[in-house]
Amino acid sequence: MTAAAPSLADSTGVSVITPTRLLPDRVGMLVELNQSLRSNRCPVEHVIVVDGNPGASIPAELVERATIITSPRPIGQAAARNLGLVVAKGGWVTSADDDDWLHPHSIDRRLEAIHAQPGALWAAGYCTDDDSVDPEIMPAGVCSPGAIWQAWPSPHHPIPLGPTTLLVQANLLKRAGGWMGLPQGEDIGMMMAVTSLAPGIVINAYVYHIRLHGGQMTKTSWFDDLELLSRRSAWERGAAILAQELPGRVLIAAP
Repeated sequence: MTAAAPSLADSTGVSVITPTRLLPDRVGMLVELNQSLRSNRCPVEHVIVVDGNPGASIPAELVERATIITSPRPIGQAAARNLGLVVAKGGWVTSADDDDWLHPHSIDRRLEAIHAQPGALWAAGYCTDDDSVDPEIMPAGVCSPGAIWQAWPSPHHPIPLGPTTLLVQANLLKRAGGWMGLPQGEDIGMMMAVTSLAPGIVINAYVYHIRLHGGQMTKTSWFDDLELLSRRSAWERGAAILAQELPGRVLIAAP
C-alpha cells in the first residue's frame, strides 16, 4: 500500500474519499471529479483509493493533487472507503464515486450550513443525474438524530437521501464505524449510522451529480441479487442505534 499526501490547509478542511478500480472508461471521469472539487473555497483533499489494480497508470494531475492509496488486491468499496478514512486529514469527510461530480461550491455550502447550526455534525443536500433530480423525500431543514431513519419506513421504500451528499464530522464518522461492511449499499449503512447518532441539517441545494452510463454498478445483471438484503442491513443498523440512544423506544424489525 502506498500513499502520496499533499498538505491540507488546516484541520477544518474537507476530505473527499473516492474508491476506484481505475477502469479505462472511468479514468477521464475521475479526473473531472477531481476538477469539480476545486470549485470550493474551503481546503479540500481528494483521497483516492485504488482497489486492486496496482499496475494501472494514474494520471499525473491526480498524483499531484490527491492523496493516493493503492491496494494490491481487490478489497471492495466499503473497505476502500474505510482505508481512505484512516489517512484523510480533513476535519470533515464526504465521499464521491469515480464516475460522478460535485456541483460548484457544494462543499462550501454544506460546511457553512453546519457552522451556522449549533450542534450540527453533518449536512446533506440533493442529487441530480443526467435525466432528473431527487424527489426530495427528506425536506430541507434541521434534523434531529434519527430523523433520516424515520423517513425510511422500510428497506423496500426509496432511501430518503443520497448517501454521497453527506458531509460528516470525521470523528463522528469514525465513532459510527465508517462505511458498513457490505458488498453494496455500504454508504446507506453509513448514512443510517451517522444521522442516527447526531443532529444535522439538509440544505435546499443540489450538491452531487450522478452520471448515467452502461458501466454503472446499478445496471449490472447481479445488482438486484443482494440489494434488498444490503438495505435491510442498513435499515436495521439505524434501528439498533436508535434503540440504544433512545432507551424505551419501540422499534419494529424490518418488514
